[in-house]
Amino acid sequence: REIGETLLCDFGNAAEGPCLSGGSVLGAGEERDNALSLAMRSIDRLARFSRKVATSSITVTRAFSAESGRLPDDFLTRLLARHPALQVSTNSYDLESHGRGESHHPTSPPDAVLFPSTVEEVQTILRLCCRESSSKKKTTGGDDVSEVDIVSVIPYGAGTSVEGHLNLHTPPDEVREVPSSIFTTDIQEKWRKVRFRRRGGVSIDMRNFDSISDVDSDAFCRVGAGVSRNRLNADLRHTGLQFMIDPGADATLGGMTASGASGTAAVKYSTMKENVLSINAVLPPDTILSANDDEDAGAVSVASVGCAALKNSAGYNLPSLLTTSEGTLGVITDVTVKLYPIPSYVVAASCGFDDLHSAAEAVTLIKMEGIPVSRIELLDEMSILAFNKSLGVDACAVSHEGDDRDLRVEPMAMKPHLFMEFAGHSLVSVREDLSAAQSICVEYQGTNFQSAWDEATRQTLWAARHRLYYSSIALRNGATPQSTILTDVCVPLSAFADVIGWVGAEVKENGIVGPCFGHAGDGNFHCILPLTEEDTEEYKAKVWKLIEGLSDRAISCHGTCTGEHGVGSGKKKYLRRMYGEGGLKMMRAIKNSLDPFNIMNPGKIFDSK
Repeated sequence: REIGETLLCDFGNAAEGPCLSGGSVLGAGEERDNALSLAMRSIDRLARFSRKVATSSITVTRAFSAESGRLPDDFLTRLLARHPALQVSTNSYDLESHGRGESHHPTSPPDAVLFPSTVEEVQTILRLCCRESSSKKKTTGGDDVSEVDIVSVIPYGAGTSVEGHLNLHTPPDEVREVPSSIFTTDIQEKWRKVRFRRRGGVSIDMRNFDSISDVDSDAFCRVGAGVSRNRLNADLRHTGLQFMIDPGADATLGGMTASGASGTAAVKYSTMKENVLSINAVLPPDTILSANDDEDAGAVSVASVGCAALKNSAGYNLPSLLTTSEGTLGVITDVTVKLYPIPSYVVAASCGFDDLHSAAEAVTLIKMEGIPVSRIELLDEMSILAFNKSLGVDACAVSHEGDDRDLRVEPMAMKPHLFMEFAGHSLVSVREDLSAAQSICVEYQGTNFQSAWDEATRQTLWAARHRLYYSSIALRNGATPQSTILTDVCVPLSAFADVIGWVGAEVKENGIVGPCFGHAGDGNFHCILPLTEEDTEEYKAKVWKLIEGLSDRAISCHGTCTGEHGVGSGKKKYLRRMYGEGGLKMMRAIKNSLDPFNIMNPGKIFDSK
């Protein structure tokens, strides 16, 4: 039924009244699991959509088993005894969807998904993730060994990451001596021998941290970690302000902060690092909860870092430390972000070029001339091919709310294209910026320079860029987002033309299907590499060789192996070359200090030790 009416869906006898429930489904075994997965998938979509519609009221009840895989036997029961309202799921759909992002990395699900609503619930979860077992074992030498159960934690936003950030990695068990002072119970011995047992992991879904504070007089706003950027901007529309970081996906503010997201508007508004003023985060425990202690013993800390001033030189730059931490240092609960006035005038433009190098050179000159471009995206010839194929034989009609015109998305000339956007509060200045950029494009043999001022025509002009991801995957029959590699690098502008030109040449020479595009104004670009089950080992080897070569070239010209996707588990091997052993040692020291038991998203950024 339409959202806004009473929603009733009867799975067996579970639903009575305006409530969807996946707790009781007719059937058994595989039949029941499939039905329950379908139910949960529908419930998730409705629950997410309901936030945008004031008349909707959806209650989600998730059934779970207290015996959840590898978790300690009493982990969930103790947690719910303390917080009865906490939502917990061990449903197979929830587990699978929280064990992967939108990428080729294999799914590695957690043992339970938790949906906290308060900081106190997050604190209790983390406190229980490092707890002494009630049993003791003997080593070969006859010494008593305390067993400590470690449960890994992965914070979850919208699941849009692409470098394996959400895949559960379980480090091996280990035995080592630790000072007795890290136990919450007083012990006579100075040192204790401890066996740290890895007992699976949980995903902390932050969707219930969905508050948005009123905008203050400085145009700042405190936002819950589970708020998506689209919802934030919808709530801000009446203020004339907007949050300008746009990674493309409707990611959450917590996830965008943790991964250091940026996107198409970074050329003007920079990245999350420069737009996050302060962060609240729950830190992992630094003591071991003894077997008989309650969860209040040695309670975990909440860190409030940063301030509401635009300049701050007091102490370490902790907001930047948590930004790009990828869930390895704590659970971000809310952030304070900068907002910007919605510009009065916006014009979009596109221009074709005979070769990729010329288009990239035009971008460099536009930036060096100081032309204030709001967005500038470069698509190679294969990207345009993907777009044209997505239209089919004929042009595609599009419609926009409040616009009755018959706007049509037409196929584009098969050549590299620049897509640009200029914005400001003076019509004269925006026109001057557009004219200056057009002159530079013509200087580099750019052709068919087009511009559009109204929103509907702007969207039509930029259609190739907006459709790029899925149209690129569709270039290969059988490819899916889960079989597609999406990689990114970022290089100095002076090296941008050479590096992106090299990628284009390698793709053609090796017969690889790999559309290349980028946020050209800041030297950040991507390559979409769809794979299928029918691919030969030879073809896969060519793809991985291209990725290796691209990362190496970016680092060799003093760039980075990732500009906005993050390291996760996919880019770990490049960090030593980027930062050397000293840089890695410093990062490990920070990790070991804040998360001594390696609870938070282990195996990401660098290998667990």
